[in-house]
Amino acid sequence: MKFFIKTFGCQINNYDSNKLIKILKKNFFYIKNLNFEILIINTCSVREFCQKKIFFFLKKIKFFSFLSILTGCSSNIFFNIFILKYYINIILNSNSIFHILNLIYMYYFYKCKQVFFINYYNKFKNFNFIKSNLYIIIMDGCNKYCSYCIIPYTRGRENYFDILKILKSIFILNINIKEICFFGQNVNSYKYFLKDKLINFYLLLELSYEIFNNYKFYYITSNFKNLILNLKFYKKIENLHLPLQSSSNYILTVMNRNYKFNFYKKLIYYIKKIFPLFNFNTDIIICFPGENNIFFNKTLISIEKILFDKSYIFIYNKRSYTNSIFFFNNIKLVLKKKRFLKINLKLKNNIYYINKLIINKIFLCILKNIFLLNNNLYFVYYSGRIILFIYNFKYIKINILLKLKFFKKINNYFFSNIY
Repeated sequence: MKFFIKTFGCQINNYDSNKLIKILKKNFFYIKNLNFEILIINTCSVREFCQKKIFFFLKKIKFFSFLSILTGCSSNIFFNIFILKYYINIILNSNSIFHILNLIYMYYFYKCKQVFFINYYNKFKNFNFIKSNLYIIIMDGCNKYCSYCIIPYTRGRENYFDILKILKSIFILNINIKEICFFGQNVNSYKYFLKDKLINFYLLLELSYEIFNNYKFYYITSNFKNLILNLKFYKKIENLHLPLQSSSNYILTVMNRNYKFNFYKKLIYYIKKIFPLFNFNTDIIICFPGENNIFFNKTLISIEKILFDKSYIFIYNKRSYTNSIFFFNNIKLVLKKKRFLKINLKLKNNIYYINKLIINKIFLCILKNIFLLNNNLYFVYYSGRIILFIYNFKYIKINILLKLKFFKKINNYFFSNIY
């Protein structure tokens, strides 16, 4: 039998989809076209737009005859709608994907729909191996309960994986690996007890670096509540994803973020003073309930002051089960669009300014996703920076933004990735 996987959402959903492919490949054929007999839909419910895409996709496949399986974040909260209205045959959450083969066999044997949920799992196997990167999920779920976030309700509370299995997997899968990425909903809250000794995330990172010091380590995504100020730690990584969400202390309090903007800004300035080329990425939510023009302008100014290398901008939308659904929101759609365009323009100017600052600087980087610009002139987008280099058979000469006349062309290509 042939199966096909349709994935919605973030890197964690892609990670789960790759695990599903590895599990099912032992018994079925994986295809990338539409001649399938089993359709697996891996869903996400973090953003409203993504959720709408899922329901639109389900309407299109409603009357086709094949085995339909649904998993992911949305399965936890909308399983009754999926199984009754959209005729999904099997529903399982992301924690129970290791049981998918049994559920398929049970469906064909008994000819009845299956719903299978597990709250937590301690299994840790089948890491995702992609090209020169090793992506390792070290924890799942979240305990922070930010007022806008649905993850604690869809993924459950934090569940941490065995450190010995994490290190063992890096050791086994170290062929052709250049970068190792630890990821989860809140990676820097990682805690694991090994013989009554507490190992937190930073100790895990230090152990990994000591054992596998020829790799580059980075991680996504982190929470400011669990951040520590250790300069030894910042020497070992070159990129830090640290969501800001807003520059207004009032909005941060309403969001239940539990930190102040001034403390966030001072920490970044302190790190950049010691490591001038350190990369900072962030997430920003605009048009949160209660965000007036004064609060929005604070965020706009802070983006220019801090000079983030990369920013992900989200317009706030209501999510079920979260506290923010009860907040009074009077921001009109026209104003939301205007604010988004303003902040997007500010980010474009930042990227242009950052790239001018680093002309003729030397970076140790891994070239991947290389694009041909001219006969011998290539460019690559790496850690928020655009790098141009000339390649010949005898030598490789690398410069940052070798010719500024190509800069606008390249920048316009990557601006479409800012959302």
